Amino acid sequence: MKSKKKGDYWSDYVVGILFFLLTLIFSLTVYINEKHSDNISLVISIFLLIGALGCLYNWITIKSYCIVNGKTIQISSFKRATKSYHLDEITSWTEKQYKGKFVRWEVLTLYLRTGKKIKISSDRYANYLEIKAELTKDKQRSLKIEELIEKKINLQLSIIFIMIGILFFIGANNALNVKTINPKDIVVFGDEIVKIKYLRKKQNSISIKLKNTPDLDFYISSNALKATFVEDLLNDIKQGDTLFIGIDKADYRSKIVKTDSLSFSDKYFFNENISVESVRSAKKDYLYLSENNASILDDRYWNFGIFGIFGLFFFLFSIYGITSYLKKGVDDEN
Repeated sequence: MKSKKKGDYWSDYVVGILFFLLTLIFSLTVYINEKHSDNISLVISIFLLIGALGCLYNWITIKSYCIVNGKTIQISSFKRATKSYHLDEITSWTEKQYKGKFVRWEVLTLYLRTGKKIKISSDRYANYLEIKAELTKDKQRSLKIEELIEKKINLQLSIIFIMIGILFFIGANNALNVKTINPKDIVVFGDEIVKIKYLRKKQNSISIKLKNTPDLDFYISSNALKATFVEDLLNDIKQGDTLFIGIDKADYRSKIVKTDSLSFSDKYFFNENISVESVRSAKKDYLYLSENNASILDDRYWNFGIFGIFGLFFFLFSIYGITSYLKKGVDDEN
């Protein structure tokens, strides 16, 4: 008997990889482009990269199985036989049921005399029930091990929730310590407008293209928009008008006058984007640096509260899970 992989067995892995990579790109964009972002975005990016690599590894390591002459032969994704086991080496088995939003599946675990385990998932193989029946024939299902596995999963989830809670607490701390923009760190220069556009996305912004730097995209971030006279800016300023914008001095020196070299992140990620911190024309101010700073301070406490509440929720939930795990362990001993 040979295992038969389902036709769409690979789809979950592809979706997972794409999800992690797209979210990773977004997180890196926030980390690199937002001048007042914090290291939480970089930490999240690292976890997302690990998630993408994990999906890829699980995909390429899916085994096929061949049951013949009382043996189970594992075959790698590269069509090579990797291991073989005698069926009489199987001492017991367990089955764990999982429930997703749209599908249900089971994971069969075979326990060998050597202490090794073989896991086979029903959502990967079209003839899972046949494989299960053949491998578990005359073998005992271990309910005790299933109970221990359930406790272990709950403990692992609690640890994951602790890590998530810590990340939220780090975000809360960073939000509380966000610094305002120092006028000494800003360079204001004027140039002719080629295009100005309001971008409606998950985080709205205004994109500005200038004549002398056509390859660069100057943008007013969603946070700075709160302090911007948006309607006046879009109605007053047309193509060909001159606008004076204030940007970070480091961006000005590395990307416009190019007296400084690009940083490592700017060299490889989104170096065409520059955050705008102040905007004015010859007649009117549309974004004051002071108002921009006030908006940053207003958001600081809101962000601190949001991150703090979520961090506390995950932390308390994890403590409850660990306490339940320890209590159940004591009850089992008694």
